[in-house]
Amino acid sequence: MKPVQMAYLGNIIILLAVALPTLFGLYPVDAGLFPESPGWRMITGAMWTAILVMSFLGLTRPLRFSPVLLMQLIYKSLWLLLFAAPRVLHGRAAEVPRGIAGTFLVIVLVWPFLIPWRYLLEEGQGRPEPAGTDRSV
Repeated sequence: MKPVQMAYLGNIIILLAVALPTLFGLYPVDAGLFPESPGWRMITGAMWTAILVMSFLGLTRPLRFSPVLLMQLIYKSLWLLLFAAPRVLHGRAAEVPRGIAGTFLVIVLVWPFLIPWRYLLEEGQGRPEPAGTDRSV
């Protein structure tokens, strides 16, 4: 298994437990800390479900689907910096769901080592890969 595929596998393990339950409101994944808002819950659940689907696809085409890993790195970093960190620093850590914050923190610290940066940042990244080739790093 290539390093980038480990990120997809991690996503699958994490998101199987939270994506669809969030989308359909089956149980709270936020430890009940966020007020219920069907619209925001469905946006979040839909995004997590999309990441889950793209992670399954990423197991077979690791480079093609690697932009989803970069998107995760960005949005999770922003959430940690703009939501979680200020609350923790101001003595309001109880307002931050530990499971979400812990998972996001691990991803923000680990994904940079698994993301195929050369592929994502090289010129002409969008060109099709020849069948049967794998340029994973």
